[in-house]
Amino acid sequence: MENVILHSTPLKDFQVIIGNIVEEKLREFKPVPPQRPESEYLTRREVCDLLKISLATLHYYTRDGILKSYRLRGKVLYKTVEVQEAVQAIRDQRYKRRA
Repeated sequence: MENVILHSTPLKDFQVIIGNIVEEKLREFKPVPPQRPESEYLTRREVCDLLKISLATLHYYTRDGILKSYRLRGKVLYKTVEVQEAVQAIRDQRYKRRA
């Protein structure tokens, strides 16, 4: 069994010490969101997951010109920046209808 050391530390100081230790440990477990470079391309599935839409809806967005697709090595890809800009445009358009 480990040795137990009793020490007369004021309650406030003890709370600060414990709080600092807990914060430090929580920072270690905090998930860091993946950073995507602006020029990175997304696959159709990644765009669908990001926008929470189906592949059919993505197809309609592409066909109607809301999103621009690129064909690279036989794959359909979307630029991350352009997807984010399209999302903002769609949100702006929705709120204009309500006003």
